[in-house]
Amino acid sequence: MKRYSIIYITLITLLFSGYARSQDVLTQMQNGEDVNVVFKDMAVGGIFIHTEGWGLFFRRAKILTIHRKWFWEIETATMHSDKEHKIQNASYPDATAYYFGKLNGMQAFRAGTGFYTMLWRKNNERCVEVDALYAVGISLAVLKPVYLQIIQPTPSPDTFILSSEEYNPLTDTPENIYGRASVFDGLGQLTFYPGAYARAGLNFDYANRHNTVKSIETGLELDAFLQNVPIMAPEYTSNSQFFLNLYVNINFGKRWF
Repeated sequence: MKRYSIIYITLITLLFSGYARSQDVLTQMQNGEDVNVVFKDMAVGGIFIHTEGWGLFFRRAKILTIHRKWFWEIETATMHSDKEHKIQNASYPDATAYYFGKLNGMQAFRAGTGFYTMLWRKNNERCVEVDALYAVGISLAVLKPVYLQIIQPTPSPDTFILSSEEYNPLTDTPENIYGRASVFDGLGQLTFYPGAYARAGLNFDYANRHNTVKSIETGLELDAFLQNVPIMAPEYTSNSQFFLNLYVNINFGKRWF
């Protein structure tokens, strides 16, 4: 009987000591102190640039081991064709610049999952943690037709009328295009192109606190769609269903347990 009592008292003591340590850690973190513990979750977000535009992202990770994290992510990015060339109507000094030959503006939306694998551990707050990462998921290209201000002639040679019209490569030329129209024109004519994406990169975490994430990430990302995405008018250049980009992003976030 005495032996069972000792075991019972030992278990109660361990339980309360663990609870006390947990409460002590929570109190330290609530007081803004930096605590080095084994975290379980992480969330980051930020902005990135890539070779064909820029975007925003959010990523939520589950810390599986000290060397490996699983995450899911969502992001959106502007996408341009490398054939885009901005020009302006030289006959009108007040005319706005536009991309001649561009049929549609493209916005990409991505949702996927992946893993971080630690390559170099951060031993103290002055070190940098280096992680390799990869992700795969679905990608959706949303296209909005380009609208331009088209010069309409009048009986008087010194005056003209501007009309906002969808760009027509068969009839619109640099001579009768005054400039870009409102960004809201064409919102009711969106088209969608489904696809997939893959990403591989390196993440460099330089935060000076254990529960804070501040990092720079760089790598390659590939979007592949089921068919060619018509950004440019085929009369002037070809389009592609594949978009390979170099990207750099800035991450800010938190870890918790």
